[in-house]
Amino acid sequence: MSLVNTVREAGIIGAGGAGFPAHVKVDCAVEMVIANGAECEPLLNTDQRVMEHFADEVVDGLLKVQEAVGAKRAIIGLKAHYHEAIAALRKAIGEREVELALLKNFYPSGDEQILVTEITGRVVPEGGIPLQVGIVVCNVATLMNMSRAVRGQVVTTKEVTLVGEIDQPQVTICPVGTPIRHLLQLAGPKLPDEELVVIDGGPMMGNIVSLDGYVKKTTSGLIFLSKHHELVRWKQIPMEWMLRRSAAACCQCRDCTEVCSRHLQGHRIQPHMIMRGLAYPERVHDQAMFSAFLCSQCGLCEFACPLNLSPKMAYAEVLKTMRAKGVQNPLKNAPTEPHEFNATRKIDKRRLTRRYDLEQYDSHSLPLRRLSAPPPMVGIVLNQAIGTPSVTLVGVGDLVTKGQLIARIADGKLGANHHASVAGRVVRVDSNLILIAEQNAG
Repeated sequence: MSLVNTVREAGIIGAGGAGFPAHVKVDCAVEMVIANGAECEPLLNTDQRVMEHFADEVVDGLLKVQEAVGAKRAIIGLKAHYHEAIAALRKAIGEREVELALLKNFYPSGDEQILVTEITGRVVPEGGIPLQVGIVVCNVATLMNMSRAVRGQVVTTKEVTLVGEIDQPQVTICPVGTPIRHLLQLAGPKLPDEELVVIDGGPMMGNIVSLDGYVKKTTSGLIFLSKHHELVRWKQIPMEWMLRRSAAACCQCRDCTEVCSRHLQGHRIQPHMIMRGLAYPERVHDQAMFSAFLCSQCGLCEFACPLNLSPKMAYAEVLKTMRAKGVQNPLKNAPTEPHEFNATRKIDKRRLTRRYDLEQYDSHSLPLRRLSAPPPMVGIVLNQAIGTPSVTLVGVGDLVTKGQLIARIADGKLGANHHASVAGRVVRVDSNLILIAEQNAG
């Protein structure tokens, strides 16, 4: 079986957060394959622990992708201060031709477009993907899963950073679909449930989710914070309120544009112009609005704004409106080099940790732990990959084994297969969720 089909059958999607179906990504021919181990979001340790403890599988997965796509170079990009990961990877590489590209500790170095430029000097076109410059980028955990898939293992577990208002911050290995509340109880909550809010992902790009949710294949971290924390309040600001405030208060200082990660790539995006458009739409060229298609939602504009405004939210709302009207991205320039100040305007990750009052939760050495027993129930979400929800193959009352295919990609659609992460009985099936009661649960 080809690697493309193997990855497809195993249900592998991007483990770093985006969730793009991996079988589509590796169905190509390119010059270079880059393993993304940068992990640029504050607080997260997941990829670091993966590289330290599963370096052999990361390297093996990288080499298998290199062979499948015919790439001349295989590169692993990670931070220069990830000393234990570097040592583990070098040992795993041995005499094989795999390069390590060591990066500075800036955000968002894990953005695949930024990573490509930092390592190769190439600039991905506006609204484009690394494939357009002859490169495929895969998260290190995704590559680990590919190595396992070749050996017949489907995706049933996920590595997740647990931090915040808990007694035992850690990186845990748990079944896909583990209830968030289950992980919270195991980690020891410091606050009652009604005082806690959980962010799925990192503090910059992660979203507030329900404590009653489930771990997905894309869940890189769960950050448990007080509902009164500054970051929580910021993420809960109503869109309408922020847009009105932005239209009234933006002073056009350009600080947001100066640090915009896509602007520094040489792309035609200037966040201060979208803010001007909110107040004076008749004075703004259409390109300012179309640049919403180029925003990565990294949030550096929010960090830079002296008035606590959010060009990021403005871009999200403008993009939502244009897509609803069927507008397509007209900005397709292909810069040959980044902005002249790209090298000097990078934001150190530690500045973000301080700015958002997260220093007390920050650690570079969270222990890696595996759940000693499966949770009593798992919830397999069917739309966790980019594309359409998977088609259910089981019904209520069915007994399933661990690793059994329970939902498949819809015919002719973009999506991913999903498998039972525990053995047990199906107790609920709806359009977007399959609940499985673990066979030994009470």
